[in-house]
Amino acid sequence: MSWFSKLLLPGRLRTGPTALLPARPDPKTLLAVAQLADPEARTDGDDILAGGSRIQPPVELTADVLAKLGVPDDDGLWACRIAAEGPLPVDFFDKSLAEGIAYRLGGWSLCQGEPLDPAEDAGDPLVYLPAVPEPEEILPVLSEALRHAEAVDAERWPEGELIEGVVHVPVRGGRVADVYAGADVLVTIEEGHRLPPAAQTRWPYLTEIAIARVSPVARTEEQEGEDADLADGPAEGVPDADAAPRPLDAASGTDADTDADTDTDTDAGSDTDAGSDAEDVPSGNDTEGADEVRAALLVRAAVAVTLANALRGIAADSRGFQLAEPADVLPGGYA
Repeated sequence: MSWFSKLLLPGRLRTGPTALLPARPDPKTLLAVAQLADPEARTDGDDILAGGSRIQPPVELTADVLAKLGVPDDDGLWACRIAAEGPLPVDFFDKSLAEGIAYRLGGWSLCQGEPLDPAEDAGDPLVYLPAVPEPEEILPVLSEALRHAEAVDAERWPEGELIEGVVHVPVRGGRVADVYAGADVLVTIEEGHRLPPAAQTRWPYLTEIAIARVSPVARTEEQEGEDADLADGPAEGVPDADAAPRPLDAASGTDADTDADTDTDTDAGSDTDAGSDAEDVPSGNDTEGADEVRAALLVRAAVAVTLANALRGIAADSRGFQLAEPADVLPGGYA
């Protein structure tokens, strides 16, 4: 790479979606990851074409280049820039492609100058379906896959009906068609979505599909206040269909902040170095919280995979990368 190209590199990486990886990815591994998002992804010289985007070959970034990008890493990273092959990809697929590659290879993503650790926001597993399933088709599957609800929360879902341990809430108006709730998992069926690359390969004759979003039941209470401000929002207690997947609540860092404050008050008389070391060591509560988040994510992914297998759909993560089994939803699987 010439000196002139090195001068332009930080600006080029900062503007477009980029996957920042801890090690140079093997070309076959990078292609396999891209094919999770677009089964028809293929190599084109040193590049990979996937879903109307071009994944450029990895470039090594030294500490000085990373400093210009605002990325705190002294050991160096490898950058794979994602460039659109013409008009911007549907639903910002180039951005989700960069995040999905980074998520599976244990790295960061960078878009418009903002570095992001995708592992901190796993999002909600999805199921692509050719059409909205009828209640009698999906209820038996969910009755086996979900932990049963004991009763209907009449305040949250006044029109809900408890059927074999699953609360069914028919929704009138908007994109959401049906909502199904177990004890701790919510399945929201949304219709009228454009086809992502994975679905386009499976159903090339369709112009739109339905999506089943698998999220925690507890999160709906926190979203009610936000969704109420939307003019065309869904019924009370139902997540907005067009809202981007939100971070897992248990990963918000609340335990870490509490522990840090407690350590500061307790060790006020200790030396500064000891305090710094204490902050760097994860507490037992943090570890337990991370394990709970991981376990809850696996439960939701298992529901998505079960639904996909039973309804002949496609299980995917929040960024559109296919899931063959629940463990595929965890970060760093291809690292």
